[in-house]
Amino acid sequence: MKKVFQIFLIVAALFLTLLVFRSIMRPEKVKSIYKDRHDVIRDRLITLRTAQTVYRNEFKKFASSIDTLHDFVNNGFITIEKNVGELPEGMTEEQALKDGILKKEITKIPASKKIVELDPNTEPYLKNFNLIPFNKGKKFEIQTGELTSNTYKIPVYRIDVNGEDIMANLDESINPPNTGTFKRFFNFIMYSGLDSDDNTFNNMYMGSLTESSTTGSWE
Repeated sequence: MKKVFQIFLIVAALFLTLLVFRSIMRPEKVKSIYKDRHDVIRDRLITLRTAQTVYRNEFKKFASSIDTLHDFVNNGFITIEKNVGELPEGMTEEQALKDGILKKEITKIPASKKIVELDPNTEPYLKNFNLIPFNKGKKFEIQTGELTSNTYKIPVYRIDVNGEDIMANLDESINPPNTGTFKRFFNFIMYSGLDSDDNTFNNMYMGSLTESSTTGSWE
């Protein structure tokens, strides 16, 4: 009987140790997942920002729809104008064009090429920058507006990503593909129900509707 009681105490002690370890590890796991996902989403948003810059240069406004912007990036073209010829000293460009000394050459290049020229880091994300990672196809939403006064009109936009979208479908990060059986069992013991814990997550955003800024929340 004494031996059984000792075994019971050992099992109980191990169980309590596991609970303590679990309570410590779960918040740290959440922080780690949030940081990793934050960085992934940030890279998508930076790509989106570069795409909006190119879109505005072409159309003098920002894209108001993520589908419109995504189609422009992957299928659209931008206009490149350059003067061919040599501008004589003392003559304005306007006069040289009028006299035929200079000729304006117009070419088209893929929008994606211009975006990668501006920021080579965007290239891996051009095909799917419209999708919020880990959200099973959910897309970013763009809000657009215009700042106006008596002398100017400035287009603006903003994109918000709430904490729930950042941390959706946690099992994808806890048990990525090819996770071994033992690891899955360990993760189940330690992190099952993690998305139902009482956690609050900072939202992310980029741009502003009240000022001319395309700064992100991470900057």
